[in-house]
Amino acid sequence: MALLRAAAAAAAIAGVAVGLASPASADGRLEGNYRFVNGATTNTWAITTQCNPQGVCAGTVSSSTGMIAQISRSADGPWMVQRHDVFNGWTCPDGSTGTGDLSYAFDPVSLTGTVTYTSKPGACNDPNSRSRENPVSLQPL
Repeated sequence: MALLRAAAAAAAIAGVAVGLASPASADGRLEGNYRFVNGATTNTWAITTQCNPQGVCAGTVSSSTGMIAQISRSADGPWMVQRHDVFNGWTCPDGSTGTGDLSYAFDPVSLTGTVTYTSKPGACNDPNSRSRENPVSLQPL
């Protein structure tokens, strides 16, 4: 009987560990609330997605800062969020902001990735477009 209880306890612990290891659902969807981390900046993202049998997924992200955007994933690809013409999407050398595009990419298993900032020509009085990347992550809440 003690052996049976030990085996049941081990199975329960293994089930919890497996459940904690994968933040996505069994069919590949992202669902729920996540802490978005970009350096020292954090906020909450509420994510709802649907996937077809081929593993192509799409849905919506709404953040605690008021952002609403589409999220998508091709089969075996990263989660992607694209935001275009964001009014304060680029930080200028003097600390002011300019218009830019933001592209987020997250690994579907680890939920770590990058955000790529791309300035629009003319932002910060620069006639050229510039880009830079920051590491980002999503943490299930």
